[in-house]
Amino acid sequence: MATSDNVVRAGLTPKNRDIQILCSMLTYKQGFPEILQGYPLNPYTRRYLTPFDEFEVDRCILSQGASTVFSAVPGPSIFVVIVGEGTMHTRSSEDVVTEGDVLFAPANTEIRVATALELHLYRAGVSSRFFSRFF
Repeated sequence: MATSDNVVRAGLTPKNRDIQILCSMLTYKQGFPEILQGYPLNPYTRRYLTPFDEFEVDRCILSQGASTVFSAVPGPSIFVVIVGEGTMHTRSSEDVVTEGDVLFAPANTEIRVATALELHLYRAGVSSRFFSRFF
């Protein structure tokens, strides 16, 4: 969900619900989702820009013995390990990661990733388009 002060509640919490406004916002149009193709950042990583300026997703698939670097970005990131095992290095730490792990990376942190076998992971973070408006 993109950053917003406009929230219409749908009854999942005991907070106030405005049913009339909720129903007026709903659409029942059918359609096909846009399939994002992404673009390569390096031989292992592909970036997917969402239709929203607030975030982007990188998919990284490392083959046996491969390594790559996620450059430091001005916002925080979350990494999710989907398949395999490897190591993630920052200036101050080294962590062994395996399938199912979720890691937080603070803003301005370069992450080096390596694997002896195979590793599939995703990074979700604040979009570079968002920061380009300010810098």
